Amino acid sequence: MIERLLLILAIIAVVALAWAGIRIWRAWKVRSLASESPFEGIIPVGKPAVVGFSTPGCVECRTRQAPALAHLAAALHGTVTVRTLVAPEYPHLVDRLGILTAPATVVLDAAGVVRFVNLGFTDAATLAVQVRNVTSGAANPADAFAA
Repeated sequence: MIERLLLILAIIAVVALAWAGIRIWRAWKVRSLASESPFEGIIPVGKPAVVGFSTPGCVECRTRQAPALAHLAAALHGTVTVRTLVAPEYPHLVDRLGILTAPATVVLDAAGVVRFVNLGFTDAATLAVQVRNVTSGAANPADAFAA
């Protein structure tokens, strides 16, 4: 019985370490983008932007993320650029941003610098908070990734 408990605890520890390692790697990815604008020429600068990444076969992208992005765009009344990109058409961005799944969303500041990367579905309320953090200057690159 004790062996099983120790095995379960060991598995939990390995999963926790892997999760922490991935979070650190993803935060490092965002920090490395702080001095560049990977969306230059794709997303206009001058106001914050939220970019959604999808794939042609992604059901969650169509049924959940697209409506959330539309709701965000309507709620922020044009103060934020909201776009959706098809991930396979931008492999250099997907690789550079460390996007591992679709849907994914990226929040950019007014200069086009990446401030948040969200893997998986992200609701409009969370995106609105991230946009507010970007516009108020409170975006912390250490907390820039959400799983």
